[in-house]
Amino acid sequence: MSDRQIRPTEEERREYFRIEDQVLLEHRPIGEAELEPLRLRLADRIPDRFTVAANFATHSRAMNRILHGFSARSPELARYLRIMDQKLNQLARLFVMEEMALGVESALRVNLSAGGMVFPARSEIEPGALLELRFALLPEMIGVLAAARVVYCERAATGHPDHPWQVAVEYECIRETDRDLLCAHIMSRETELLRQQREQQGAEEE
Repeated sequence: MSDRQIRPTEEERREYFRIEDQVLLEHRPIGEAELEPLRLRLADRIPDRFTVAANFATHSRAMNRILHGFSARSPELARYLRIMDQKLNQLARLFVMEEMALGVESALRVNLSAGGMVFPARSEIEPGALLELRFALLPEMIGVLAAARVVYCERAATGHPDHPWQVAVEYECIRETDRDLLCAHIMSRETELLRQQREQQGAEEE
């Protein structure tokens, strides 16, 4: 099998890695002049309390590959490092919750992809408008910061009366490591949903 068949292109990754999900979401309009400072902030790779969980999650993925290589030789050391990694990730998730000041009950149902999202909104937002998005993936509580441009905004046929608008955005500026985390989250959720469907089908057949 060729490398092209195994590895999706950037366009395919944005288009097809898509799922209905729930996230904690905050958004605010920004001007064009604010886009470049936000881009520089994301490129700087210096985490703050909101983005530190995403940084830790990226480092954890890299660390797991390293630990796999020597866990057979030093199982106790590998176990200790994994415990420390779990504790740091738990602390980072608390930071995200404090920064957003929202509970899980505030989660919104969105259509999530690596290239953008569709989310419910309280008010209409003009197509072409720039937004700063801060959203947390559940249940990992990983905070993602991005700039996004509104593609369309329309009245929702159904949904929560407090959020009568459906807004579609494409990410204008997002860290590639965060995009990778989004892809991993979406694939994990898809696997979980398929497992639940198989279990339900098995229960119905019994």
